[in-house]
Amino acid sequence: MKLIDRILLASVVALGLGSLGGTAAFAKDRIAVGGIIYARDSEYWQQVEKGMQAAAKEGGADLQVALNRRQLTTEAQVIDDFMTRGVKVIVMPPLDREASVSAARLAHSQGIMIVDYDAPLADASIASHTIGVDSRDLAAEVGRKMRSYIDGKLGGSAKVGLITVPPTNPNMKARRTGVQDGLGDKGVTIVSDVAASTPEQGASAFENILQRTPDTKVVWCANAGSLAGAASTAQRMKSDTALFGIDMSQELARMLLDPTSHLEAVSDQQPYQIGYTAVQTALKDLAGEKQPRNVTVPVRLYSRDDPAGVKEYLERTAAPAK
Repeated sequence: MKLIDRILLASVVALGLGSLGGTAAFAKDRIAVGGIIYARDSEYWQQVEKGMQAAAKEGGADLQVALNRRQLTTEAQVIDDFMTRGVKVIVMPPLDREASVSAARLAHSQGIMIVDYDAPLADASIASHTIGVDSRDLAAEVGRKMRSYIDGKLGGSAKVGLITVPPTNPNMKARRTGVQDGLGDKGVTIVSDVAASTPEQGASAFENILQRTPDTKVVWCANAGSLAGAASTAQRMKSDTALFGIDMSQELARMLLDPTSHLEAVSDQQPYQIGYTAVQTALKDLAGEKQPRNVTVPVRLYSRDDPAGVKEYLERTAAPAK
């Protein structure tokens, strides 16, 4: 490899490994774990990282956390760097069920345990354990709450807008199918189906839905980013459109407690528990304790009509990792 290529590769990996959790080097007498998250720009990934840190501390392991920055090349380079560092486990959320296989398979071939979460790798032989919620159940849970709202407050019928995650997201189809399963089709007309993932995109999508169909009574968002943007825009527009979505955050919790907000319910993956369970499962497996191949983290629904549960979420997620 040419010198300039080595320099460029090192620079990209350094970006992915920026602000690593743990120390710069692994201790020789402790299990080395490499944890991957997308970024630290949302509470979801922050809570996943907190959970990983807590499980590693409890299990006496060395954890370093790297960012794939939502780029397949960075993901592959982070995995390569963890291999060089001699980790025993890589805990990863595949950016793409198919495209992420190659790098994960290489690490697996060198005897490194792979634990995937958020979505499973397409080749099920690579990961020793898969951790997370069932995306279809996650969406169906809030879909049933939407059904109850439409029946109880809108007379059983409503025009509904869907803000899904982009098609490249491995959870897109499962979440869209799940919310429709929970919602049903009786009295429901889907007037829009727009892809968005960030607050900015969610804000734009919500505004576009209401511009095209002003009498849209319910909008569902497939992740916390688009939901936060849609909810903020709804307040700015003084819209009475009810909002439902996936993935809780402190901002969304405060909206559920705000009487001027029209956010009604959020189904949550419990990301802290996902991160904790992923590392804990790997460490127990390495210690000789047989662990399930697939570990399902239960879905938690937060709603406006359960303020106590919402307040408990705020208190728990504000606390530092133990």
